[in-house]
Amino acid sequence: MQARDVYLSQLMQGPKQFLIPIFQRTYSWQEPHCAQLYEDIFKAGFGPTVDSHFTGSVVLIANHQTSASIPQWLIIDGQQRLTTVTLLMAAVMKRAAELGLEQVSMTPLGAIRGYYLVNEYGQGDAAYKLLLTKADRSTLCALLDNKEFSDDVSDNVRNNFELFCSWLTDVETVERIYSGFQKLKVVEVVLQQNHDDPQAIFESLNSTGVDLSQADLIRNYVLMRQDYETQSQLYLDYWYPMERLFGREESQRFDRFMQDFLTLETGSNTLLRSVDVYTTFKDWFSEQVSQNSVEYTLERMLILARFHAAYMFGSETDRKLVLAFKRLRTLAEVVSPTVMRLYEGYRPHGKSEDPSLALADFLTALAHLESYLLRRQICAMQTRSLGNVFANLAQQISLDNPLETLEVSLARFKRNNRFPSDVEFREALVTHDIYGMRIQKFLLDSLENDSKEMIDTSSFSIEHVLPQNENLRPEWKNMLGENWEEVHQTWLHRLGNLTLTGYNSEYSDISFEEKKKIANGFIDSPLRLNQFIADQPEWTEEQIRERGELLADKALKIWKPLKVDEKLVAKYALQERWERSQNYTLSEVFSKKNLEILGSLEQRVMQMGTDISPIVSSKNLTFYTLSPFLQVIPRAGHLGVILAIELDDVDPELSDLVQTTTDWNYIRNGSLAGVYGWLYSEADIDSLMPAIQQAYEQALS
Repeated sequence: MQARDVYLSQLMQGPKQFLIPIFQRTYSWQEPHCAQLYEDIFKAGFGPTVDSHFTGSVVLIANHQTSASIPQWLIIDGQQRLTTVTLLMAAVMKRAAELGLEQVSMTPLGAIRGYYLVNEYGQGDAAYKLLLTKADRSTLCALLDNKEFSDDVSDNVRNNFELFCSWLTDVETVERIYSGFQKLKVVEVVLQQNHDDPQAIFESLNSTGVDLSQADLIRNYVLMRQDYETQSQLYLDYWYPMERLFGREESQRFDRFMQDFLTLETGSNTLLRSVDVYTTFKDWFSEQVSQNSVEYTLERMLILARFHAAYMFGSETDRKLVLAFKRLRTLAEVVSPTVMRLYEGYRPHGKSEDPSLALADFLTALAHLESYLLRRQICAMQTRSLGNVFANLAQQISLDNPLETLEVSLARFKRNNRFPSDVEFREALVTHDIYGMRIQKFLLDSLENDSKEMIDTSSFSIEHVLPQNENLRPEWKNMLGENWEEVHQTWLHRLGNLTLTGYNSEYSDISFEEKKKIANGFIDSPLRLNQFIADQPEWTEEQIRERGELLADKALKIWKPLKVDEKLVAKYALQERWERSQNYTLSEVFSKKNLEILGSLEQRVMQMGTDISPIVSSKNLTFYTLSPFLQVIPRAGHLGVILAIELDDVDPELSDLVQTTTDWNYIRNGSLAGVYGWLYSEADIDSLMPAIQQAYEQALS
């Protein structure tokens, strides 16, 4: 690496071309950045006392992958500043000519153009000193050639050029800006090919320009280490398609995608924090390219990006999936890692692979997720950690059987993460205040449109049949009875009192009879939600409760419960325990003397049936069918055993051999409940085997 202090005008002069790598972000400086640079140049041009003004660094690396006769330099850092100075010089040329000048500070206008804007003898693209990318390139070239802009114009290039022209109001200002430009100094850093790491140097530089997004950093990290031709190929084949997926909000959307992508790829059970995306990506990418090609790794990113965009931005083509995604996003966007994992089963990576998830099963899986989310919100269960819940859920999905593993994983969620039951859900629908919930409109719209004949309610608002106004009209007070205040406070915001209407302002807090009979009142309403209301002679606690229960029953049919065979859940739990048990050996848990007795016990137990699995942990050995029935615990000089059977169920002649675990406050290294026994010798095994057989048979039943 070579670095030197140089005037920017000197750096730009001579036959050369500065290339912006195709993957670099487009020109992004706006008026505040231009104003700061313009002010610095204006001050520098004020008088002879200012010899120079430092304006940052320009990092370059020679492009040897070219046959061009004019030397080419890739700009690693400094493109925003160099582009802005180029626009300023173009504006100086234009305004000087409009003001009738033939030269500025004794420099002919043609010389200014040849020094800083074009290569006089260059052909085609080689004629331009600075070659930008995408729409920036065509806009700058048209501007320098004094041609009309194309339809795909770069707003920043055009607007900043016009901004500079508007600031160069007179001859004195033009002269002063050109003089100040001559005094600009930069640190020119020239990197050596195959020796210096452009990305590492790029990251270490401090810039006063526009902050780099995670998308910028990741893109540069991937492509900056490649030669110019490879950069272009990788960008066009993989990166540009990703940018198109994410649209105008590419940076923000890409950052969100990378959180999901890296969560999946690293096997994390928690959603990756946004601040950790770049550092995690560097570690992941380095590991990947040590095993696979860069092309293969980027193709993997592009595939997952398409899945992410299909869910988040509606790029899916199947109408049923589009609708299911829209409904799910309304409830929570953080479901995306789970949806992306399901997509891998629906649309496998390899073209020859058969999908493991049919469309119908995909829709079923999405319905489960929607029901899980809505039930939890109605039941007022914690939602702050949903990102981690769905990151964990995504990791539990096996691409060999996506739907089954999703259902089993949901069924295994416990405590705060559980899938609410029908009893919980119905109780919450009837008794909780629904008004004020984020999903209130979604809930009512879904209850209305659970039909092939759907009504667009997007412009409707939520109506309280019993008005919100605490100062109820006499008609309402008389209808509700002497405890009208209590009824109003209790039932006002509950589901039974809420509906949708396009005439909220007309209804206001008029009487119930008026709400029914006015023009476009409940009797005239086409909404199914309002039919029950229109049929009621009065609107009291009784009617609100009845309607709430009817709507709750309908909700149970829309957002169905999770029904998974308990034996299937137990089978997966047992498999997970077995996998964990591979980290331990019996000799690590039991003493040599204990192992002798344990060996005999294990042999006898395993002979009872072919469906028995011994699972060793750091504390004990447990025998399972689908559920545990025998646990063996290491003790000094003997073995402790717990049988998963109640003392009352033990044969009377065996009851003296065991003791109920309820008599113990704590059994060290034990986790089963039932009866406890002791094994000092093989004779004790003979005595206890009938009880062990009982525990086994009870587990089977």
